[in-house]
Amino acid sequence: MSAAVLDVAVSIIGTLSFAGACALLIAPPLTKHWSRRWLRVRLGATSVTTTTPTTPTRTPTAITDFLDAIARDVRSGFSLASSFVQCSDQQSDDNHWSQPVAQQCLRGVVLADALVECALPTWTPEIRFASRTLAVASVGGAGVAPALEHSASVLREQQALMLDRDVQAAQAQLSTKVLTWLPIAVFAWIAITDPIARMFLLSTPLGMCCVATGITLNVSGRKWMSHVVDNISV
Repeated sequence: MSAAVLDVAVSIIGTLSFAGACALLIAPPLTKHWSRRWLRVRLGATSVTTTTPTTPTRTPTAITDFLDAIARDVRSGFSLASSFVQCSDQQSDDNHWSQPVAQQCLRGVVLADALVECALPTWTPEIRFASRTLAVASVGGAGVAPALEHSASVLREQQALMLDRDVQAAQAQLSTKVLTWLPIAVFAWIAITDPIARMFLLSTPLGMCCVATGITLNVSGRKWMSHVVDNISV
């Protein structure tokens, strides 16, 4: 009775594992989906007519648009502080990082000092980069607008690199899933079709040791590959 139950359980597990492996092996449509999604994000980020509301989590696109707006006002003849205040008032998000800085500027505080006083640990690296650019540009000179525009272009380039990294990481994650499920599917298929191999792998100490070693190496490899992919930085 126990042998029949074991055979049924092994058959069910093997069938599900084999089906999962087959689903992962026919994954070119999934890769195309990620590629198309990446292209839509890239085109949406560079489109002028497509605008999305800002969120409390500042995105590089929102910061680059903010710097470009300040640079346009500076080229129009406004000072850097007044341009900062005007562009900050035009932000639809009440929790925008520039609001406290703009309030300090309205009280007569110099822009560089206001940026230092209002700096928060929760600021993203993009916000810190923009604040340093604004602090340096507040010293004055003829290159204020070009400096802001160059900083915006640097942030856009970093965002493009991050999107490229996500595309490459999707390919690596797909390969990891295939390499993880394929040995399981092969093991399940052998255990279903070959009674001698099934008895050796599931009934003998050496066979169970081989199965445990294979599972350990499989899980460790998947975790290590995921760790490598997740820690890739631009």
